[in-house]
Amino acid sequence: MRLLWSERALVDLGRAAEWSISQAEAVVNAMTWMAETGFSLGRHVAGAEDLYWPAPPLGVFYRVESETMHVLRVIDVRRRREPW
Repeated sequence: MRLLWSERALVDLGRAAEWSISQAEAVVNAMTWMAETGFSLGRHVAGAEDLYWPAPPLGVFYRVESETMHVLRVIDVRRRREPW
């Protein structure tokens, strides 16, 4: 499966790497593994086609379309202020 990162997700990932490179690497490794193996382990987000994968303390929102996994956002769940 092809893995694509949105511009927003890359910005989010860069911010996460500023305080914890290992946490940012864990997100990259998890998403790369899912794309390479073809397993989508995330749970569906209510009312959307998006999926959510927890990589505490971060979380990843992504979407699978055809043979492509699109990473949409990487969030720090400890700093969440608005509903998903």
